Amino acid sequence: MRVAILATGWAGFNDAACRELAARGVELLVVTESETSDTAYTSHRFREYAQVHLWHEAPADGEVRDVVRAFAPDAVLMHSWHYGPYREAVKALPPGTLRVLWMDNVWRNIPKQWLGRAVAPWWVRSLFDCVMVPSDRTEFFARRLGFGEGDVIRGSLSADTTVFGSPARAGEEVAGRRRFLAALRLVHHKGADVLAEAYRLYRSRSTDPWDLDVAGIGPLAGAFDGLEGVTMLGFQQPAEVAERMRASSCLVVPSREEPYGVTLHEGALSGLPIITTYFVGAAPPFVQDGQNGWTVPGGDAEALAERMLQVASLDPERLGQMSAVSVGLGMRTSSRGWAVNLHEELQRRHRALAG
Repeated sequence: MRVAILATGWAGFNDAACRELAARGVELLVVTESETSDTAYTSHRFREYAQVHLWHEAPADGEVRDVVRAFAPDAVLMHSWHYGPYREAVKALPPGTLRVLWMDNVWRNIPKQWLGRAVAPWWVRSLFDCVMVPSDRTEFFARRLGFGEGDVIRGSLSADTTVFGSPARAGEEVAGRRRFLAALRLVHHKGADVLAEAYRLYRSRSTDPWDLDVAGIGPLAGAFDGLEGVTMLGFQQPAEVAERMRASSCLVVPSREEPYGVTLHEGALSGLPIITTYFVGAAPPFVQDGQNGWTVPGGDAEALAERMLQVASLDPERLGQMSAVSVGLGMRTSSRGWAVNLHEELQRRHRALAG
């Protein structure tokens, strides 16, 4: 098959999954922005396995359309249904090309989404044959846009399982690390300021506090200024984050809004207890309250601090049990499994479309 991916950004887990897809003989075209804010990946190797077209700020009129047309794909996967240059490219596809919306947004019952639902028959369903989703929460939204049960390709995101992973860790080892880890962009919707306040509260209430490592960059880095026990690591490449996870005791994900959050899968694969917020879409598959961590309300620094206190007070036996549960949940999917499922789904749906 020939598959074009029209992306709005490219992360390490996308790179790993698409390498596996290419290894199955799929010819790939990746179209994406050349730079995105608050990231600094150097590990992407997409030119080794795909044709690549990068754009900066905004593509020229017809630029993406012409690149996709020249590639002549059997299927196109498109992030974001409203981005004009990508819509133009999908509209110009010849009959028989499978058009797939790749979405991870969740239903939040806000006016913008109600408007999207109202115009979906013309704006969304008329443009796409099916939809790819990472979770039940996103599928709920997709179904409200008019996609039927049979129109859904499930399991659209996976952590890079060639980099992240650990056997279940002994409780004594987890307890001995005495470190929380947060790997996030330091921006408002990721809850960087909430994390800073929660850690301040936690540290003021603990008689023997764990330290906090923060991996990421962004405009809210200053929220951690002067906080004792915090190490600001800057932007970390995926392999560096994986090593940090193996050297930590608990992953903290404080997002106010996170459609999915692959970092939860990464933390589970690394055998970490996890504290996350309800608004992280990957929480249901990878965090079981009381078993390998807890889910707290988004934006609630008090609740986050209390769970940090709770985790840090657990005995090694309980921490070891949590690590084992995390690893089990993390094994639900993999980069290779993602590629196998997607390849089979695209083949099946393309054959049906062709009649």
